[in-house]
Amino acid sequence: MKKITFLMLHLNYGGLEKQTITLVNELAKTKEFEIKILSVYDMLNGKSFYPIDDSVSVEFLASFGPNHQKFYDSLRKFNLFSFIKESFIMIKCGICKTFKLKRYIKRLNTDIIVSSRIEFSKLIKRDDTLNISQEHSYIDTEKYIKKVRRSFKHIDKIIVMTNKAKEEYEKWLKLSNSKAQVYNIPNMIEKYELKQGASFENKTIIGVGRLEKIKDFPMLIDVFNIIHSKDESIKLKIIGEGSQREELEEKITTLKLQDCVTLTGRLEFEELMKEMENSSLFLLTSVCESFSLVLCEAMECGLPCISFNIDVGPKEIIENGKNGILVNNRNAKYMAQSALSILEDEKKWHELSRNSIESVKKYYSEYVVKSWLEILNLGGKYEN
Repeated sequence: MKKITFLMLHLNYGGLEKQTITLVNELAKTKEFEIKILSVYDMLNGKSFYPIDDSVSVEFLASFGPNHQKFYDSLRKFNLFSFIKESFIMIKCGICKTFKLKRYIKRLNTDIIVSSRIEFSKLIKRDDTLNISQEHSYIDTEKYIKKVRRSFKHIDKIIVMTNKAKEEYEKWLKLSNSKAQVYNIPNMIEKYELKQGASFENKTIIGVGRLEKIKDFPMLIDVFNIIHSKDESIKLKIIGEGSQREELEEKITTLKLQDCVTLTGRLEFEELMKEMENSSLFLLTSVCESFSLVLCEAMECGLPCISFNIDVGPKEIIENGKNGILVNNRNAKYMAQSALSILEDEKKWHELSRNSIESVKKYYSEYVVKSWLEILNLGGKYEN
């Protein structure tokens, strides 16, 4: 039985964390591996936000977690004692994330190492293990490209989420001496048994994700404000938590949308899917997405989806006009018009809904995990 170790930053809420743990659980079902998760930070007192198979062992390097928000709060409030305290914690986090993790990786008793972050991949210096890096990011900037070229010296296989990302990573790595092969394996979604499926009648729009700048929820509120000016019966729910919550609350109040926009906070998976089924439309306004797991989950519930047409991710999931709509140039007015056109046309809504459900079946774990087994040298040659 091969030993496989997954390197993770934490086991808290997040798309990367959910996807990695889903993969771990699926691999555990095969009984082919002795699996371990090494998490740098323990943010939930030894627990994981997402359930982990009982056969998987978990180890934490530190009993604390990142404190960026508290650090910046201490700066903003000019609290010297708090600033010194949070600075010390931040330094400890940095030491743990680099030097301590690097030593741990060097001593690991394992056959396979799977990194979930590019900064972890850079720390892997072993040639006696099969080294795999999952690249959940796609940032087409010169700074990030240089980081890519420096970080995969000892990586054998790089897993990206889309064909576009595969093409770009291969191009970027040509000018480095990396031996890594690049493969496209999309994220997997759990097969969810619908209770009733999304509803045309509910007239509720939903957005899901971390309340951070990269997800651009202020833009979603602007889009909804245009929609609301045309039809006051339509509601908006934003599900997630993050550093922008206060800013979003202020924006909602300024636009006088308190009665029709709800920030639910973070929800468990079952609660999230229930909210999806109680909605009529999903909007994605992210600036950047490597894949967009939540987009697939929305489509699995039968929600027609509208997304900005960004570099990768949504454009490989949404077939424009068939199972959703892609909006070019981050055009808020056109996204709002597209949303209204769907919410006013029941026949069109049902067509998009049916196509959405059918189109995401290829992302079910039973199919995606086969590609992973081939990557891990358990299923013959993988042709991507």
